[in-house]
Amino acid sequence: MLTHILSLLGLMLLCGGWVLFQGWLSRQDPEYKGYKAGCGACKQGSGCSTQDGCDTTVQIDLPSPK
Repeated sequence: MLTHILSLLGLMLLCGGWVLFQGWLSRQDPEYKGYKAGCGACKQGSGCSTQDGCDTTVQIDLPSPK
């Protein structure tokens, strides 16, 4: 029984740490608007700069999964 309580306590601490880390991360980069699907696959590396995210004219076409 004690191992179950310790496991739950550990999980709670991990989740609390994740919440604190996300708060710290949002304070470090307040301009970050979140993940945009397809970003990071641009040919220009970090040069994909449009207001909405990645410019589709410089995106790499990835093959569909098999």
